[in-house]
Amino acid sequence: SGCPRGEVPARLQADDHLGARRAAGRLRDVFGRHFAIEVMDHGLPESARLAGSLIHLAGELHVPWVVTNNVHYATPDERVLHDVLTCLRTHTTLDIAGRRLRPNAEWHLKGPAALAARWRHDLAGLRASVALAERCTFRLGELEPALPETPLPPGFDDPDEFLAHLTREGARRRWGPALGPRHEAQLTRELDLVRRKGLAGYFLIMWEIIEFARGRGILVQGRGSAANSAVCYCLGITAVDPIRFNLLFERFLSEARDGYPDIDLDIAHARREEVLQFVYARYGRTYAAMVCEHICFRGRSAVRDAARVLGFSVDEGGRLAEQVGRAPELTRAMVEAAGFDPDAPRLRSLLRVVAGLRGLPRHRSIHVGGFVLSSRPIAEVVGVEPASMEGRTIIQWDKDDLEAAKLPKFDLLGLGMLTALAESLELVSARRGAPLGLYALPQDPAVYDMICRADTVGVFQIESRAQMNCLPRTRPRTFYDLAVQVALIRPGPLQGDMVHPYIRRRRGEEPVELIHPSLEPILGRTLGVPLFQEQGMQLAIQAAGFTAVEADALRRAMGSQRHRHRLSELTDRLLAGMHARGIDPDYAQRVVKQIEAFSTYGFPESHSTSFALLVYASCWVKHHHPDIFLCALLNAQPLGFYSAATLIKDAQRHGVRVLPPCLAESTWPTRLAPEGVRLGLRLVDGLGAQAKAKLEAARATGPFGSAAEVVQRTGLPQRALVTLAEAGA
Repeated sequence: SGCPRGEVPARLQADDHLGARRAAGRLRDVFGRHFAIEVMDHGLPESARLAGSLIHLAGELHVPWVVTNNVHYATPDERVLHDVLTCLRTHTTLDIAGRRLRPNAEWHLKGPAALAARWRHDLAGLRASVALAERCTFRLGELEPALPETPLPPGFDDPDEFLAHLTREGARRRWGPALGPRHEAQLTRELDLVRRKGLAGYFLIMWEIIEFARGRGILVQGRGSAANSAVCYCLGITAVDPIRFNLLFERFLSEARDGYPDIDLDIAHARREEVLQFVYARYGRTYAAMVCEHICFRGRSAVRDAARVLGFSVDEGGRLAEQVGRAPELTRAMVEAAGFDPDAPRLRSLLRVVAGLRGLPRHRSIHVGGFVLSSRPIAEVVGVEPASMEGRTIIQWDKDDLEAAKLPKFDLLGLGMLTALAESLELVSARRGAPLGLYALPQDPAVYDMICRADTVGVFQIESRAQMNCLPRTRPRTFYDLAVQVALIRPGPLQGDMVHPYIRRRRGEEPVELIHPSLEPILGRTLGVPLFQEQGMQLAIQAAGFTAVEADALRRAMGSQRHRHRLSELTDRLLAGMHARGIDPDYAQRVVKQIEAFSTYGFPESHSTSFALLVYASCWVKHHHPDIFLCALLNAQPLGFYSAATLIKDAQRHGVRVLPPCLAESTWPTRLAPEGVRLGLRLVDGLGAQAKAKLEAARATGPFGSAAEVVQRTGLPQRALVTLAEAGA
């Protein structure tokens, strides 16, 4: 019947006994023997009065009553955190919150002993509660909602048959009509595993999404561990040949892994919404929704929020938050550095509250790309609510919850560089008079010369200052060199002390040394320095005799808190396996440390090679068509490390003539003009969607004859007009 705010208790508290009886009667008629009156006692006079009224009502209706507690926090000492969160929600402080806060700490999760003591005068409700609890045997994993069925074309009886057909067709396009034994064996192995795990529908749904996107001319590319799969490559989901690059399939999918694989699909971000709405339309809004992300309290935001609730001024909260910086918590030393006494009562309270808030969910947001599909209405599995963006819905679980419930997730991610490359290739094709595809760009030594000069402002992945400092030393000359470069400037290689040894070996300043000669096929291509997660797995296979499945389990144990309970056992087996193969104990320990470093932070090799395709494409366009590259980058903003002003200056250094925004000549986006790149009005600060609509409507009636006409015909506010004038438009 619900907590005191439910209809039945609320009517009783309003002395509407008849209304309460009718409301409870309706619930009894709907739920039958599954309905019970819920009774609580939080140690307040009004709680006791309401409990008595509810027990009396249960007797009148001949329904059981059960004892519960209105749980808002786990333990009594968490009451203060609940009060703080209530104040944040209601935009007040603890000093003046008053009746918004509960009067005691009884709203916690009580154990059997505490409830028995409270209800010792009448144990009937407690016995009913125990009986009800014993009937509640549901576990989240029991949901296992299936994927929607994929319609099959005539001539196919099941999804596995259709998937095999599509894969074989794709294999012929990728590798030619006669497959070699290695390709044939790999496809057979992957398709057999997909069939045994019942995952054909998952691959077919992703294939269908990609077919829609490409049919609409939307640039998409799969990445991440999916690029380890030959099936994904043949279906056109990914663009990297896993057999050519010796990528390890078990990094993507293995017999021992539960649930669905991860396929990350990058979509040109300007047109991502078209793909999302296709998914909604194709599978129905009842069966499709986006995944949420829980934004948690951490660092500076936790300090500011806690300080505000505790009555600190905005300035005081800012000084304290500034001391935290990127640190995970507020310390006594930081409080002193901000000019406060950490032993003052208010500061002690602040330190406790900030420590308690850290890691708690603050609010929900939409996951960057997660989408869920189900064969049953999603609202039967998890709560669904409208998202802030029109046309979207969002579930109330995050990606970790989905894994626990085995709800299939598809990652449909927006990528700005794909938007820029889509426009670039369209403009290059128009200039050439012949179509040019993303994967048809020739390997050009001059492009690599540009990369070696660190002339990479605006390009994908290798434009940061750290990359620019590294490029003249590593001097990439091949596609695989770019894949290494993408992975090199990452926390894993930096943490594992792999960057400088690789650079020295690349420059010939240090000999290439392998821990063991048998590791040449694994480490030779990265000069003896392990950089990729797949190399860590292959090290375990080659050096310690692990199976591919065991090697993936090791990677997951090192890289995920959820699987870390297996780490000690697997590490012992890893060391024992290397010892049995005659590998020196010191070297064996180094192998373990290196695997741990890049298993936690390193890129999958498949991810790096997928990104390397886009690195080269962006560099090719920048080198051969710098004006087109600038135009496309500006239209894809916000994107990358650099501001529009920096991108423009870089293009001018490459001989590109850049023309300012002009109400007579500019369109809303930046465009190519015969005399140069004409900046679009969208780059003028402060102009938004409303200004765009007014400008386009006014220009549709004819060109502007004077500044006065601009004012009269557009109806723009003064601030927008001043901004246009300052931009020289």
